Amino acid sequence: MTQRIIHILPEQVASQIAAGEVVERPASAVKELIENSLDAGARNLAIEIERGGLGLLSVTDDGYGMSREDAILSLRRHATSKIRSASDLTAIRTLGFRGEALASIASVAKMKLLTRQASDSQSAAHGLELLIAGGDIETEQACGMAAGTRIEVRELFFNTPARLKFMKTVSTEQGAIAEVVQRLALVNHGVAFSLAADGRQLFSFPRATSPLERVRQAFGAKLASQTLQFSLRRPGIGAHGLATMSQESFATPRMIFTFVNGRAVRDKLLARAVSQAYQTLMPRGRHPAVVLFLELRHDEVDVNVHPMKTEVRFKNSGAVFEIVYHALRDRLADQTDSISADAPPSAVDTLHPAIRASASPMIPSSQETASVEQSDRPLRLVADNPSTMARIEQRPLNLGFQRPAENTPNGFATPREASVPTYSTLKILGQIFAGYIALEGEEGLLLVDQHAAHERVTFEKLRAEMRDGGIRTQTMLTGATVELNPARAAQVEAALPELRAMGFDLEPFGPSTLLLKGTPAVFGAEAGAKLLSDMLDSMGENGFRAAGEGALEEWLKQLACHGSVRVGRALAEREIRELLADLDRTQFKTNCPHGRPVHINFARGQIERMFRR
Repeated sequence: MTQRIIHILPEQVASQIAAGEVVERPASAVKELIENSLDAGARNLAIEIERGGLGLLSVTDDGYGMSREDAILSLRRHATSKIRSASDLTAIRTLGFRGEALASIASVAKMKLLTRQASDSQSAAHGLELLIAGGDIETEQACGMAAGTRIEVRELFFNTPARLKFMKTVSTEQGAIAEVVQRLALVNHGVAFSLAADGRQLFSFPRATSPLERVRQAFGAKLASQTLQFSLRRPGIGAHGLATMSQESFATPRMIFTFVNGRAVRDKLLARAVSQAYQTLMPRGRHPAVVLFLELRHDEVDVNVHPMKTEVRFKNSGAVFEIVYHALRDRLADQTDSISADAPPSAVDTLHPAIRASASPMIPSSQETASVEQSDRPLRLVADNPSTMARIEQRPLNLGFQRPAENTPNGFATPREASVPTYSTLKILGQIFAGYIALEGEEGLLLVDQHAAHERVTFEKLRAEMRDGGIRTQTMLTGATVELNPARAAQVEAALPELRAMGFDLEPFGPSTLLLKGTPAVFGAEAGAKLLSDMLDSMGENGFRAAGEGALEEWLKQLACHGSVRVGRALAEREIRELLADLDRTQFKTNCPHGRPVHINFARGQIERMFRR
């Protein structure tokens, strides 16, 4: 008789295997317990941990509580109140649904479960206390307690030493738990959260009235003051939240929080949409802080993808990417004013055809209009003509602060005292080091990088022309020959298609010579010829080729960079006014296309403190 080698695992072993998937570390257990409390309608949550959660982790809530029968049944695998049939999996509306969390945690720890229903019935006059070790109920007794549930988990992984030896240091595990609590607190701003570690309170968040208030509680007033509120809704789907202004960045993407129908998730599609929304607004390797709430019909998203429910799958990923990208990009296009976009209705299934929340067109002030009317030609600051520079004297810097006659009224519930300024309305003090324009505003002193400002203006003009059919070329009255280094002639000729796409009308005119017949109209003929020379000098071994979808953007960045006024060029006051007016009419004006800031602000109070006033 053949010996049987396949057998059914004991229930205890099966539970420990399931625990390995659901409870990866103490932070995973905290997440599961908090989500159970939120599903139970809790409005106040208190979390306590010892030794990074390995000694003790407890979650106390004021939710509905459980009856004796439900409490005992909840410790069984696949026991849940969230779903009834397989069809329920197509539209999951709760955070938990598998019925594995309590059973998995109880199988690898020593647990105490205390619960009492919020009821006046005799059966709920006292609470229930259960002691569980390794998944088995050891004692059961009545206890006095307020309505709700308290779960204490001690000696996590005491019976699975293989898992225990892979735990990190106490401080690392404690940090992971704090991040989990913080993340869940962000998406549930109407719930109070507190976290204590080894008898010391780490943080306490009272109930907040808005996501912005919760961000202020979690990360401080300084970060909250640098956030923009965004919102975009379309039939059946909506995206809203908070995002830092483009001048505020971080070394890692850890400050990007994404939530889908109230569930904290880590999704590559959402992360890519956020990253591309900030494209050309931040230096490479820097990241924004974003709290993104995506709401869509429950049957449009599958949350039953990962054991810990941290990943999702969208039915229409293209629509999800588009709404997140445009919600952020449209808001970042004009960061001058803060819009009020606090939490929209939570009834996602009734999302009406939405109003696209894009930044409204900016109406020029009278001062700006006057400065524009002073000149009927576009600003061209490319050719550094020595004779012109000799005639222009750099305006001396006047540091006399002058209080404005009256404050500009602001009807918005803005999270900061001042947002990105309207540059052309500020008082021009002068130019510093022939590269930085000094402006005086209500909040203090602004230094504008003239190269970064003109680079953004030029980049957006070129991009607009490209969208309208291609960069306009201005034909030269007389063609100009461009002599090439014979060693690089072949490389340059190979790059002719890219150069033509940038607006240069070029053709070979001998073995190492090109004939330039036209240049990008935005620069003009004379400046365009010099620009071509700069572009050829900076061309790499592979020409101007860039990989993937960003190729065109990279070309435009190079054009804008080489075609913009440089540091070291003294500007006349009229040129400064024209540049500031152009900048105010430009989208994404806070950063150059490479992500560097256009201006730096020195607050009045900061300056006064320097003088100990």
